[in-house]
Amino acid sequence: MRKILPSLYKGKVTSTSKNQKQVILNKTEDNHNEDLEEKSTGKSVNKQIKDIFNSPGYVYKANVSITMNDGEIIKKTIIGRTNNSLITMDDELIDVNKITQIDFLD
Repeated sequence: MRKILPSLYKGKVTSTSKNQKQVILNKTEDNHNEDLEEKSTGKSVNKQIKDIFNSPGYVYKANVSITMNDGEIIKKTIIGRTNNSLITMDDELIDVNKITQIDFLD
């Protein structure tokens, strides 16, 4: 049987690339700060919000219980998020920095 395809060029790698190692180190440093915040509060508020929006139960809106910095607990239906706020069904904006705990209700 004869060869139909030509052989491929296989060049040798003579130098190692250091940029992958640097990216991994920077990524590790960024995660380290988030891990410290999660250890002190259980889970960070941003992680809790991300988990709610990524849950299979969330389609358009989510019923949540929000604990504020002053200890007030409110029950709201959230429909979205901006950079620093949660958007509720009542067109309210709740500042994420004022939230200490957020729980997904069934």
